Amino acid sequence: MRLWMKLVAAAGALAGSVAGAQQQDFGPLPYDYVFGSYALTELDSGGVELGGSIEVANRIHVFGAYQDWELGNDFDYSVFRIGGGYRWALSPRTDAVAKLAFASTEIDGPGASPDIDNDGLVLSGEIRGWIAENVELSGELFLDDSLGSDIETILEFGGQYHLNDNFSVGGRLRVDDNDTTLLLGGRFYFGGSIGSGRRTRAN
Repeated sequence: MRLWMKLVAAAGALAGSVAGAQQQDFGPLPYDYVFGSYALTELDSGGVELGGSIEVANRIHVFGAYQDWELGNDFDYSVFRIGGGYRWALSPRTDAVAKLAFASTEIDGPGASPDIDNDGLVLSGEIRGWIAENVELSGELFLDDSLGSDIETILEFGGQYHLNDNFSVGGRLRVDDNDTTLLLGGRFYFGGSIGSGRRTRAN
Protein backbone atom coordinates (compact mmCIF):
# COMPACT_ATOMS: atom_id res chain seq x y z
CA MET A 1 0.00 0.00 0.00
CA ARG A 2 2.81 2.42 0.82
CA LEU A 3 4.41 1.81 -2.60
CA TRP A 4 1.17 2.50 -4.46
CA MET A 5 0.66 5.74 -2.53
CA LYS A 6 4.14 6.85 -3.61
CA LEU A 7 3.33 5.83 -7.20
CA VAL A 8 0.18 7.97 -7.27
CA ALA A 9 1.99 10.95 -5.76
CA ALA A 10 4.89 10.70 -8.21
CA ALA A 11 2.58 10.29 -11.22
CA GLY A 12 0.60 13.34 -10.14
CA ALA A 13 3.74 15.43 -9.77
CA LEU A 14 5.02 14.40 -13.20
CA ALA A 15 1.68 15.04 -14.90
CA GLY A 16 1.42 18.47 -13.31
CA SER A 17 4.95 19.43 -14.33
CA VAL A 18 4.46 18.33 -17.93
CA ALA A 19 1.09 20.06 -18.12
CA GLY A 20 2.79 23.29 -17.10
CA ALA A 21 4.93 23.13 -20.26
CA GLN A 22 2.08 22.58 -22.70
CA GLN A 23 2.50 25.94 -24.46
CA GLN A 24 6.13 25.31 -25.47
CA ASP A 25 7.68 22.85 -27.93
CA PHE A 26 11.01 21.45 -26.72
CA GLY A 27 11.34 18.74 -29.38
CA PRO A 28 11.42 14.91 -29.14
CA LEU A 29 13.19 13.18 -26.27
CA PRO A 30 16.59 11.50 -26.93
CA TYR A 31 17.10 7.72 -26.77
CA ASP A 32 20.75 7.43 -27.88
CA TYR A 33 23.03 7.67 -24.83
CA VAL A 34 25.33 5.95 -22.35
CA PHE A 35 25.18 6.59 -18.61
CA GLY A 36 26.84 5.96 -15.29
CA SER A 37 25.37 6.27 -11.80
CA TYR A 38 26.36 5.82 -8.17
CA ALA A 39 23.78 4.14 -5.93
CA LEU A 40 23.04 4.98 -2.29
CA THR A 41 20.60 2.72 -0.44
CA GLU A 42 18.73 2.82 2.88
CA LEU A 43 20.96 -0.01 4.07
CA ASP A 44 24.01 2.31 4.28
CA SER A 45 25.63 0.75 1.23
CA GLY A 46 26.39 1.78 -2.34
CA GLY A 47 27.51 0.70 -5.76
CA VAL A 48 27.57 1.56 -9.44
CA GLU A 49 25.28 1.27 -12.44
CA LEU A 50 26.43 1.46 -16.09
CA GLY A 51 24.31 1.23 -19.20
CA GLY A 52 23.04 2.73 -22.41
CA SER A 53 20.28 2.98 -24.98
CA ILE A 54 20.17 3.31 -28.77
CA GLU A 55 17.25 3.94 -31.12
CA VAL A 56 17.34 1.28 -33.86
CA ALA A 57 14.16 2.30 -35.73
CA ASN A 58 11.47 4.93 -35.46
CA ARG A 59 9.80 4.47 -32.03
CA ILE A 60 11.99 1.43 -31.17
CA HIS A 61 15.12 1.36 -29.01
CA VAL A 62 17.24 -1.29 -27.31
CA PHE A 63 18.94 -0.85 -23.95
CA GLY A 64 21.17 -2.57 -21.46
CA ALA A 65 22.43 -1.96 -17.93
CA TYR A 66 24.65 -3.55 -15.29
CA GLN A 67 24.19 -2.87 -11.57
CA ASP A 68 26.67 -3.90 -8.88
CA TRP A 69 26.34 -2.81 -5.27
CA GLU A 70 26.36 -4.00 -1.68
CA LEU A 71 23.29 -4.69 0.44
CA GLY A 72 24.31 -3.79 3.96
CA ASN A 73 27.74 -5.12 4.93
CA ASP A 74 27.21 -8.75 4.02
CA PHE A 75 25.56 -9.15 0.60
CA ASP A 76 26.76 -8.36 -2.92
CA TYR A 77 23.97 -7.64 -5.40
CA SER A 78 24.43 -7.57 -9.20
CA VAL A 79 21.98 -7.42 -12.09
CA PHE A 80 22.51 -7.55 -15.85
CA ARG A 81 19.56 -6.40 -17.93
CA ILE A 82 19.04 -6.19 -21.70
CA GLY A 83 15.85 -5.45 -23.60
CA GLY A 84 13.89 -3.26 -25.93
CA GLY A 85 11.32 -0.50 -25.79
CA TYR A 86 8.57 1.04 -27.91
CA ARG A 87 7.56 4.68 -27.50
CA TRP A 88 4.41 6.64 -28.20
CA ALA A 89 4.61 10.44 -28.55
CA LEU A 90 1.80 11.70 -26.30
CA SER A 91 2.72 15.26 -27.28
CA PRO A 92 5.75 17.01 -28.83
CA ARG A 93 7.41 17.01 -25.38
CA THR A 94 6.02 13.84 -23.70
CA ASP A 95 6.57 10.14 -24.46
CA ALA A 96 5.01 6.96 -23.08
CA VAL A 97 7.36 3.98 -23.30
CA ALA A 98 6.68 0.24 -22.91
CA LYS A 99 9.73 -1.95 -22.21
CA LEU A 100 10.48 -5.64 -21.89
CA ALA A 101 13.86 -6.90 -20.68
CA PHE A 102 15.65 -10.09 -19.73
CA ALA A 103 17.40 -9.80 -16.36
CA SER A 104 19.96 -11.99 -14.61
CA THR A 105 20.22 -11.37 -10.85
CA GLU A 106 22.92 -12.60 -8.47
CA ILE A 107 23.03 -12.10 -4.70
CA ASP A 108 26.13 -13.41 -2.91
CA GLY A 109 25.77 -13.93 0.83
CA PRO A 110 28.43 -14.12 3.57
CA GLY A 111 30.19 -17.31 4.58
CA ALA A 112 28.12 -20.45 4.07
CA SER A 113 24.95 -18.54 3.19
CA PRO A 114 23.42 -19.83 -0.06
CA ASP A 115 23.89 -17.59 -3.08
CA ILE A 116 20.95 -16.57 -5.24
CA ASP A 117 21.23 -16.77 -9.04
CA ASN A 118 18.00 -16.17 -10.94
CA ASP A 119 16.89 -15.12 -14.41
CA GLY A 120 13.58 -13.61 -15.44
CA LEU A 121 11.70 -10.92 -17.30
CA VAL A 122 11.10 -7.30 -16.36
CA LEU A 123 8.08 -5.46 -17.79
CA SER A 124 7.88 -1.70 -17.33
CA GLY A 125 5.99 1.39 -18.40
CA GLU A 126 7.52 4.88 -18.39
CA ILE A 127 6.41 8.47 -18.91
CA ARG A 128 9.13 10.98 -19.94
CA GLY A 129 8.52 14.67 -20.47
CA TRP A 130 10.24 18.02 -20.87
CA ILE A 131 9.29 20.64 -18.28
CA ALA A 132 11.80 23.18 -19.63
CA GLU A 133 14.10 23.30 -22.64
CA ASN A 134 16.90 21.59 -20.72
CA VAL A 135 15.01 19.75 -17.95
CA GLU A 136 13.15 16.44 -18.23
CA LEU A 137 11.29 14.34 -15.66
CA SER A 138 10.39 10.66 -15.78
CA GLY A 139 8.35 8.12 -13.87
CA GLU A 140 8.54 4.35 -14.41
CA LEU A 141 6.74 1.32 -12.96
CA PHE A 142 8.49 -2.09 -13.08
CA LEU A 143 7.13 -5.62 -12.67
CA ASP A 144 10.25 -7.70 -11.97
CA ASP A 145 10.15 -11.50 -12.25
CA SER A 146 13.94 -12.00 -12.03
CA LEU A 147 14.26 -12.41 -8.25
CA GLY A 148 13.12 -16.01 -8.00
CA SER A 149 10.00 -15.42 -5.89
CA ASP A 150 6.85 -13.35 -6.34
CA ILE A 151 6.81 -10.60 -8.93
CA GLU A 152 8.26 -7.46 -7.37
CA THR A 153 6.74 -4.02 -8.01
CA ILE A 154 9.28 -1.19 -8.27
CA LEU A 155 8.79 2.54 -8.82
CA GLU A 156 11.37 4.96 -10.19
CA PHE A 157 11.04 8.74 -10.38
CA GLY A 158 13.86 10.72 -12.00
CA GLY A 159 15.07 13.89 -13.60
CA GLN A 160 17.84 15.10 -15.92
CA TYR A 161 19.35 18.57 -16.30
CA HIS A 162 20.91 18.97 -19.76
CA LEU A 163 24.13 20.95 -19.43
CA ASN A 164 24.63 21.16 -23.20
CA ASP A 165 23.83 19.25 -26.37
CA ASN A 166 25.71 16.09 -25.30
CA PHE A 167 25.76 15.91 -21.49
CA SER A 168 23.22 15.81 -18.68
CA VAL A 169 23.36 15.20 -14.94
CA GLY A 170 20.56 13.94 -12.75
CA GLY A 171 19.22 11.19 -10.56
CA ARG A 172 16.56 8.60 -9.95
CA LEU A 173 14.76 7.56 -6.78
CA ARG A 174 14.03 3.81 -6.84
CA VAL A 175 11.46 2.47 -4.36
CA ASP A 176 10.38 -1.11 -3.70
CA ASP A 177 8.82 -2.90 -0.73
CA ASN A 178 12.21 -3.61 0.85
CA ASP A 179 14.47 -0.65 0.14
CA THR A 180 14.80 2.86 -1.28
CA THR A 181 17.76 3.63 -3.54
CA LEU A 182 19.02 7.01 -4.79
CA LEU A 183 21.03 6.90 -8.03
CA LEU A 184 23.09 9.97 -9.02
CA GLY A 185 25.04 10.28 -12.26
CA GLY A 186 25.28 11.57 -15.80
CA ARG A 187 24.55 10.76 -19.43
CA PHE A 188 26.41 11.27 -22.71
CA TYR A 189 24.15 11.60 -25.77
CA PHE A 190 25.13 10.51 -29.27
CA GLY A 191 24.02 13.12 -31.79
CA GLY A 192 22.97 15.57 -29.09
CA SER A 193 20.09 15.78 -26.64
CA ILE A 194 18.74 19.25 -27.42
CA GLY A 195 20.21 19.91 -30.87
CA SER A 196 18.51 20.58 -34.19
CA GLY A 197 18.84 16.96 -35.30
CA ARG A 198 16.77 15.78 -32.34
CA ARG A 199 14.08 18.31 -33.08
CA THR A 200 13.48 16.91 -36.60
CA ARG A 201 13.03 13.26 -35.58
CA ALA A 202 9.71 11.77 -36.66
CA ASN A 203 7.12 11.15 -33.96
